[in-house]
Amino acid sequence: MTMTADADPPRPQGGNASKTSLRRNRGGFWLTRGQIHMGYLILAAMSGTGVVYRLGFQSPGWMALYALTVLWFLRDWRQSAKIIWQAWPVLLPCLVAMASTLWSVNPPVTAYRSFQLTMTTLIAIRIASAIPAHRTMIVVSLTSAIGVVFSYLNSVVTFLAPAYHPNGALKGIYMHKNSLAKATVNAAHGLVSLGFYWRMAVVGLVGAALMIPVLGMAQSAGAYVTFAILAIYVPVLYIRRWGGTARRVALVFSLMVLFLVPLVIVLSGIDALGLLLEKLGKDSTLTGRTVIWAFGLEEIAEAPLGGVGFGAFWSVPSYARLYIEAYVDEGLYWFHNSYIELMVGNGLLGAVTFFGLLIGVVIRCFQWYLQDGSVTAGYFLFYILINLVAALSDNVIYNEHSIRHMLIAMAWIYAGRALGRWTDVPRSG
Repeated sequence: MTMTADADPPRPQGGNASKTSLRRNRGGFWLTRGQIHMGYLILAAMSGTGVVYRLGFQSPGWMALYALTVLWFLRDWRQSAKIIWQAWPVLLPCLVAMASTLWSVNPPVTAYRSFQLTMTTLIAIRIASAIPAHRTMIVVSLTSAIGVVFSYLNSVVTFLAPAYHPNGALKGIYMHKNSLAKATVNAAHGLVSLGFYWRMAVVGLVGAALMIPVLGMAQSAGAYVTFAILAIYVPVLYIRRWGGTARRVALVFSLMVLFLVPLVIVLSGIDALGLLLEKLGKDSTLTGRTVIWAFGLEEIAEAPLGGVGFGAFWSVPSYARLYIEAYVDEGLYWFHNSYIELMVGNGLLGAVTFFGLLIGVVIRCFQWYLQDGSVTAGYFLFYILINLVAALSDNVIYNEHSIRHMLIAMAWIYAGRALGRWTDVPRSG
C-alpha cells in the first residue's frame, strides 16, 4: 500500500528565493519573502471571509491588498505577464464583466465593481503563484474557525453589538447572519480537513461537530444543506490512502450520493425542504427568495445575451427592485442566487465563460485528488462543491472581495500545478 504525502512538494522559486526581501536595519531584523507572502495571504483571508468587516478594517485591508498586488505585478512585469497568460481562463469572466460596462444600465457602477472583481481575482492568482496549496488551506480554514468562535463569544458577552439579526438569528461578528452561516460551514469543512492533514482526525471531527450549535443559531436552511455534504466528505478522506482504485470508487460513489439523494427525495414526494423550513420557522418562499428569483428570471429573459451589466441591476430604479424592497427586503442588493446574479448581470456571455471555468476547476480538482489522494486536493475539491451548492441560495461566487470566489481561481492553479499543467515562473534576472 502506497502512502501519499499530504504536504505539497517544494517548488522552485527562482535563483533569488533564498534571499531576504526586506531589511529593517543593518544586522537587525529581516523579513523573508515567504513571511511577506504569508502576511499577504492572512490579510486576504481576513478580508475575504469578512471577519474584520464590522471592525472597520475590511476596506483598508482591501486597499492594502490592491496596492501590494499592483506593486508585485509591476516589480517584475515579465514574470507577471507569463503568470497572467497562464491564468487566462480564470480572468476571462472578469474581462466579460468589464466589457459589460459598454452596455450596462449603469456604466460607472459596472466599471467600478468589475474592477473590484478583477483585482480580487488577481490577488488570488498572486497567492496561488507564490504560496503552496496546503498553506492556503490552513490559513483559510483557521480564519473561518476563528470567526465562528468569536461570533459565538459575541453572543455571550456582546463585545460587538448588535450580535443578533432583527429576526433573532445570530450574526456574531459578521455583517449578516448568512455570512456567519457560510463561514460556519466552511470552518467545519476546514477543521475536518486539518484534522486529517495533521493526523488528528478525531480532533477535527469534534471541532466540526462544535460548529453545529452556531449553525442553528444562524438559522440558515441553505447552510444545513451544505453542512450535510461533510457526511460524504469524511469517508472520502478516510479512504484516500487505500490506493488509486479505492479513491476512484469512493469519490464517484460520494458524488453520486450528492446528486442522487436530492433526486430520490423529489421522486418520493417527501417535502424535505418544507420540513426543514418549518423546523426553522421559515415560510415556503425561502424567506422571499422564490419571489426574488422570479424577478431575476424575467430580467434574464429581457437581456439574455449580455445582461444589464455586472452589478448594475440593484443600482437603478425598476419595478422589480421597488417591489422587492417593499415586500421582501428593503436593503436587498443581490438575488440570493449566484447563478441568477451572473445571468442578470452578464447574460449568456458571462454564463459560458464562468460555467466553463467552474467545470474546468471541478474536473482539475477531481483529477488532482485521484492522482495523489492528498487532504489538500480533497479540501479544494469539496470546498468548490460545497460552495457551488451554496450558490443556489446565496451570492458566494462570481462576486468581488469574496474568499470563495478567490479559492476557485486558486484551485485552478493549484490543481494545474499538481497535474503538470501549470509552470511556475521564476523571477526575472
